[in-house]
Amino acid sequence: MSVRVKQAVIDKGYKHFKEFSLPLDIDYKSYLAIVGRDALDPITIKRTFKAWKYVTHALRLNYPELSKAPVPEPKSEPKPEPTPKPAPVPKPAPKASGKPAAKPAVKKD
Repeated sequence: MSVRVKQAVIDKGYKHFKEFSLPLDIDYKSYLAIVGRDALDPITIKRTFKAWKYVTHALRLNYPELSKAPVPEPKSEPKPEPTPKPAPVPKPAPKASGKPAAKPAVKKD
């Protein structure tokens, strides 16, 4: 195909991508559903670029502003509140029993 026809297809594609804010990684069926009757027809795409992926690649090269996704404003996330550390569990006091404590055995020499 001639350069003029390719450029006309690229220009029409650019108009659609810009007007409908389409991402460049969209497949042809989704593009066709969104744009409707005015979309690039598959015969024109096949004759000029052979496949849809080459059309999107040409758009990426000729119009780099399409590939730049709009940067969302960073949301200021509230800092998570620090969770208080749980108080250490005190060890229970040894139970006092009625028996006297056992004395360690000491050897006498």
